[in-house]
Amino acid sequence: MEEGEQAASVARTKNLPQTLVLDHVSPATRLLEKRRQMFEVQEALEAQKQDFNRKEEVFKRREEALKLKDLELQESLIRFSKFLQENDSKRARAEKKAADEIKARVLKEKEIEQLSEILDQLRSEKERIHDVLEKNMRYQHFLESVLEVADEYQEVSDLLLRHATLLATNQDLKEHQRKCGELAEKIRAELQIYIKQKTDEILNLNNVVARLKKELESYEGDAMVQEAKKDYSLQVASQKTLEYGQVVLSTDNIFNRSRGRSKIGYPAESNPLQQLDVIGNYVSDLGAIIRQYKIEQGKKVQKGDD
Repeated sequence: MEEGEQAASVARTKNLPQTLVLDHVSPATRLLEKRRQMFEVQEALEAQKQDFNRKEEVFKRREEALKLKDLELQESLIRFSKFLQENDSKRARAEKKAADEIKARVLKEKEIEQLSEILDQLRSEKERIHDVLEKNMRYQHFLESVLEVADEYQEVSDLLLRHATLLATNQDLKEHQRKCGELAEKIRAELQIYIKQKTDEILNLNNVVARLKKELESYEGDAMVQEAKKDYSLQVASQKTLEYGQVVLSTDNIFNRSRGRSKIGYPAESNPLQQLDVIGNYVSDLGAIIRQYKIEQGKKVQKGDD
């Protein structure tokens, strides 16, 4: 299609008069026409420059906005990473504390079992001593009769002293049993309070862990949203870069075509702005030639009618 347009353009160029028809008018008219053409070309160039500058400013503002959003996203990621590290540290401390509490509870339970065994032993000892005492009471009369025949007990007071000693021993044992019972009850009450407190603490820690998990899931969702926004921004930037590259390639292609067809020896340019200037000059010259050709053709038709 482009080759057809080139062929048509070349044919139209060959059909145009090489010297225009300005030779048949006065020099002042030719000067005014040239000035008018230069003025129109200058106006077209200025309009193109303003449009290009405006577009370049828009692209710069968009680029700065993308850079700012990228920096904000990086700062958000850094803050979120710090939060995760602090959260892991808190969770580790909570797990360590819970493990220590469980270990202390197990030790208390073992201690209670040991004290319960001691209490059972003391009860057994009490029953044994009580049985011995009953047996001794049964043999009281026998002991009195023994006083008559035994040499070691000369008086009944010796037997009473022996009995008092046994009673004192029995009282000591009963007091010891009472104290052991009170100690067991105290330890049992303390254990119940301790178990209740630790159970409440464990429940509170579980609630904290659940809340932190929800917050973590929320932050992960926000991070995914920010990542999607970043991907979209990068996609838009890539599209704009592609469009800019296409514009540069198109400008270079049109510049080479205009430079090859123009009778003016334009130097080779790699700057798109300079290329656009050359293209604008070529298009303006071509438009002026076409307009002049139409005017001359109109004059010829008018003369033929006359």
